[in-house]
Amino acid sequence: MKKIHWLKKIDKSNYDTSSAKTNHQWNRDPVGYFLIKIDDKDKLIRIGFCTNDNILNHEIVGKNAEDIYYEVLSRNLVSLMEHAAYIGKELTRAEVALKNGTEYVQDLDQ
Repeated sequence: MKKIHWLKKIDKSNYDTSSAKTNHQWNRDPVGYFLIKIDDKDKLIRIGFCTNDNILNHEIVGKNAEDIYYEVLSRNLVSLMEHAAYIGKELTRAEVALKNGTEYVQDLDQ
């Protein structure tokens, strides 16, 4: 087995373990929100950014979740970490649906 030169031994002598909580409060991002859909015809993911007063401000179009969320971040369209995590989760679900030819509905966890 080839040794990875940058891999260092991890010190495990002093760490903490947390349990993930299932009951968390959702906070609205003051910057705005997103509408996500897949375009089966053109094989694209489309994400619309809306202000909190329901005005569509911008659309980002791409073929994969990673390219789109980097564009979202570069445009400062999220201000809360939980919102960024949610966008990453939903974009990944949309990408999988697009690749598998299945239906994608935002916020509908299967």
